[in-house]
Amino acid sequence: MIRRLYDKKKNVWYDTDEHQIQAYEHLYANRRAALFLGMSLSKTVVALSYLYDMHYREAAITKTLVVAPDKVARITWPDELETWQHLEGTRYSVVAGTAKQRIKALNADAEIYIVSVDNIAWLIDQYKGKLPYDCIVIDEIDLFKSRSSKRFKKLRKAIRTIEYRVGMTGTPQPNNLTDLWAELMLLDDGERLGDTWGKFVDKYFTTRGNGMIVYEYIPKPGAAKVIAHKLRDIALTMQTRDILKLPDLITDDVELELDPFDREIYDQLEEEYALDFLDNSEVTVKTSADLTNKLLQIISGAIYEDRIDKRAPRVWHEVNTAKIDALGDLLEQHPDENFIVVYQFRHEVDRIKAAFPFARELRKGKDTVQDFRDWNNGKIRLLLIHPASAGHGLNLQFGGRRMVWFTVTWNLGHYLQTVARLLRRGQLKEIYVHRLIVKGTRDIRVRRRLASKDSNQTFLMNEIKDLRNKYYGTKKRTYRRVA
Repeated sequence: MIRRLYDKKKNVWYDTDEHQIQAYEHLYANRRAALFLGMSLSKTVVALSYLYDMHYREAAITKTLVVAPDKVARITWPDELETWQHLEGTRYSVVAGTAKQRIKALNADAEIYIVSVDNIAWLIDQYKGKLPYDCIVIDEIDLFKSRSSKRFKKLRKAIRTIEYRVGMTGTPQPNNLTDLWAELMLLDDGERLGDTWGKFVDKYFTTRGNGMIVYEYIPKPGAAKVIAHKLRDIALTMQTRDILKLPDLITDDVELELDPFDREIYDQLEEEYALDFLDNSEVTVKTSADLTNKLLQIISGAIYEDRIDKRAPRVWHEVNTAKIDALGDLLEQHPDENFIVVYQFRHEVDRIKAAFPFARELRKGKDTVQDFRDWNNGKIRLLLIHPASAGHGLNLQFGGRRMVWFTVTWNLGHYLQTVARLLRRGQLKEIYVHRLIVKGTRDIRVRRRLASKDSNQTFLMNEIKDLRNKYYGTKKRTYRRVA
């Protein structure tokens, strides 16, 4: 990787960071590689520098497929290709839009083809399961953690003929250690963690469940250490704060009390839903996750009617305004600051917009770029985003420093990635993350579980790093570097 990077758009030279060189060398030394790098550690430019050299200097790769979250595929990767001088001349094609537009993009003459995660199954079908690429880069590979998902099943089969594979994410186990199996399967075909799910869980986990129904996979003692040892050669891990000097992150849990009447409603509905779940006599609540989601909806202030016709619009009824009122208090306390509000349920958007007409929801498609620019230019007081669609790849650090979680998510990957939209390189002020938590409700359980997941993931990342230092840290590097 070159020692100095020139940003054509800003007309600025940057010295290449040591961690970027280390990540580049890891890719260059391994045909199958994972970059488990924290947010803001330049994974994209590192991967593109590697691809450029492998295409043009080594002539080892002729066609690369990049798979990324939708907005990252449409905005971030093309923007990086157009920003850095050393990538000039790279021919790329973004496979997006209508089916006709996507087919045209696939037929374009290019070295790098960029497609969204949502369209990967479609792309594989276009080639009848035989992908014409000799390299694949999966950006945010944790989006393939579900072994039962259509995208994973199709890609697992189609990827077998691809020799060079790269998987990148800052959150390799957003829920638990079981997330790693599918991700590694796409990189090494089961060499390290087993070629079947059954082998993997039998070796590393015990289960809690009822007969054939498994509620939870519980790691056996020492499982995390053993798995880290298995991954030490293929995975490079870095934590953002170990590399970059970032502003302080201040987490402010705004604890709320429901008034007696609203509290009675919540307690009554919690009891009814819990009984439905235990009795399994109603279709309203089918699983523990359904139960929790129902209760989180109520805590956030509204409840949906059950629909007989799934095509009909969903109708909701407001049951309390505790979180709407708390959001209003935060806006009044900081009248000169802009806020990002992270929502989970559609009714939250409707209710926030009704209470604060100046709020803008981050739009999809081509309008995303305009919303992104308006936010960073300070033109949006209240930006509403969903962590599943806006939690990856967007640089939102220039438009404000305050984020409100209207409803906190269970998903650690979504949480960390979304917070990192503000807490990243270029942010000059401390970041405030306000989490609206209603006392004595499922909000407390979600918060506790999120903290536990974060601790487990940090352990894995550090364990792999320590093992790499132990086994490879003292060895002389033989990887080629571009001067």
